[in-house]
Amino acid sequence: MDISYLITIFNKENEIQETIYSIKNQQKIDSLNIEIVCIDDLSDDNSIHILENLQKKDPRIKVIKNDKNLGPSRSLNLAAKHAKGKYLIPIDGDDFLPVDATRYLLDNAKKYNSELVFGMSKRLFTIPETVTYVSVEDFHDRPLEFVLKNPIVRMGYLVSKNLWMLAGGADEKVFIQDMSLPLRLAANAKSLVYLNSVIYYLRKTSDTNLSNNTDQQHHDRYITYLNFLNSYEKELSKFKLDSYVHSKMISSIWKIKRDNYKFPIFSNNFVLYVANKVFKYKLNKKQIIKWLKFFENIENIRRIN
Repeated sequence: MDISYLITIFNKENEIQETIYSIKNQQKIDSLNIEIVCIDDLSDDNSIHILENLQKKDPRIKVIKNDKNLGPSRSLNLAAKHAKGKYLIPIDGDDFLPVDATRYLLDNAKKYNSELVFGMSKRLFTIPETVTYVSVEDFHDRPLEFVLKNPIVRMGYLVSKNLWMLAGGADEKVFIQDMSLPLRLAANAKSLVYLNSVIYYLRKTSDTNLSNNTDQQHHDRYITYLNFLNSYEKELSKFKLDSYVHSKMISSIWKIKRDNYKFPIFSNNFVLYVANKVFKYKLNKKQIIKWLKFFENIENIRRIN
């Protein structure tokens, strides 16, 4: 098997068919063996029935139904576990790939002999048919440094299954995979290619988008980077990259206050944020624990059970 597309679905009855069609319509890959691994995360709409009907018409589509709602991170890792492809391309259940995206990703992976290829994404009402070229691609032999300085929070990238398994996939202690997966992949990769072209398109926002909850974003960012700091402390210190992790954690502390209070600049959160920006201030262990408890007690957050 050459390529496995990984899709997690929760209540996407109005979008999932278009997403799968965007994969089936990929061009210049007729000689490749592909599969579309779909994980339905216990949807309570018609998603599973749509998936099963699509599967009957196309044996390349594999449908797995979770017995309980696991969340995107664990579901995506489950899809990767079942995948048989040499390369994996994760896609959200309501997004799109241009018709030449897969070919473009594969060609650049081969050109640079890299197991990890990222690209640009864009949210549009009208989706272009092909990749939107912006400028020449970039090769990076310090992939973790690149991802820390240029956060990747969208799907639609190409990664070898070997690298995914080595990295352990997404952090299953965080509900959403957006931030943890690119970080962990980059930390274990020897190199990466960044395509300065739009290879992935996001649908206009809807009520089913978890990203609509900004508190969820700030919570997940803090927990993701804290877990990453704990897991990769030696590597971060060795390459003097730990300051970028602290910046992301402090950014979460500031933004949760900014988005929920009328005068956020009159707060310790803002003082901490300015200290980090101006003096590269890092959180001490006591502060890390304090803010962890704070984020753990925020209401209306989806967490791993």
